[in-house]
Amino acid sequence: MLSCLVLALLGGCAVWPWGNGNLAQTPPPPQTEAPTPNPAPEAQVTESALPPAPNPPPEGAQATPATPGAATPGITTPGIPAPPSAQAATTTYPPALASAPAKVAIFLPLSGPYAGLGQAMLNAAQLAVFDVGGKGFQLMPHDTAKGGPAAVARAARDAIDHGAKLIIGPVFAANVAAVKPVAEDAGVNMLALTTDASLAEPGLYVMGFAPTPQVNRVTDYANAQGLHNFAALVPDNAYGNLVGDAFSRAVARDGALMIGFERFDPGSGDLVTAIAALAGDRDHIDALFLPEGGAELGKVIAQLQRAGFAAGKIKLLGTGLWDMDDLGPDASFLAGGWYAGADPAARGRFVASYQKAYGKTPPRLVTLAYDATALAALLAKGGSNFSRAALTNPNGFAGVDGIFRLREDGTVQRGLAIDQVTPEGGRLLDPAPATFAGR
Repeated sequence: MLSCLVLALLGGCAVWPWGNGNLAQTPPPPQTEAPTPNPAPEAQVTESALPPAPNPPPEGAQATPATPGAATPGITTPGIPAPPSAQAATTTYPPALASAPAKVAIFLPLSGPYAGLGQAMLNAAQLAVFDVGGKGFQLMPHDTAKGGPAAVARAARDAIDHGAKLIIGPVFAANVAAVKPVAEDAGVNMLALTTDASLAEPGLYVMGFAPTPQVNRVTDYANAQGLHNFAALVPDNAYGNLVGDAFSRAVARDGALMIGFERFDPGSGDLVTAIAALAGDRDHIDALFLPEGGAELGKVIAQLQRAGFAAGKIKLLGTGLWDMDDLGPDASFLAGGWYAGADPAARGRFVASYQKAYGKTPPRLVTLAYDATALAALLAKGGSNFSRAALTNPNGFAGVDGIFRLREDGTVQRGLAIDQVTPEGGRLLDPAPATFAGR
């Protein structure tokens, strides 16, 4: 039996069971998922949250976390309508839903090119309702793939008119921006499943994993381990500019030395000039920062090897783009490299629970939907208090990807671990903080 994992209110008595592998009721039925194309990482400029899910900010200090509770008895299986993947953005609510006491709308791409991701996120949200939701909690799904942002905004008005007191999602920044004024006018708060931190503001909480905190965490950790001479090879695009600037600031803040900093055009695939500029100082570099993922990472590695960079000679540092269950052929060169992310074991338990319910492995980002929905379900149990004060509880919450708390400015603070690349996937190297006490 899987060990019990909970998403809990830290520092308090409220806890909720999660994926305990001993579900007494029948979980939501498996859905047919379309293949999910892997969109560009959102922090790159528009939509992120697709390659890695762990791009959170670490911060540290200790206290005593809440004790996880056992499975809550008596939770009735909520009647979540499982929308067909072609469902339109506007949902018609039957009378039974219109009278539900605690209603939360969730906006996901349930059709179109990202239907696989959207359906998997809805599956994870359904698991959260099953694990945590009390009687009367209703999740109202909306498809964001049809009609563009204007249609999504109309769907948000419709959801609010039908009693939605909180909105989860959307995933993509343009849709979040469209829903934002509608929710604001109605006094409804949002848990957006995006990583575009520019959208964050009081009442609109960006749940996605921002890259800057993970860069800070891995750089600080490397410096603490005695690595003081750094270099970076970053893509010349919005994401590269963001993480590259964060890396430069972190190196300077730690009093370390930047041996070399090179940018390359990811579109051309030609890194010869940039890598040659680093190769001359190869013997003096302690750690090389490679904020890339997917096929582009493979191209970078191939050209590094041709230039004489050998695996294991220099410590490699990455971002959440490395946080994948299987890095494929890139794993051998990256083996031993470090990146900031969640505890792989905790995610493994969630994946096992998801596989048991749906018969397949979930995309990395579905944990965002699980945690946002579980948070909503927990607050619903406390009297459906979805106020900013309740959402920004300073103690924070313990979720699938570790502790997190919503800040008043709309950003999310997360506790990050340091994971090490192995051929089998990430391995926990330095644990994330257990609480936000003192932070």
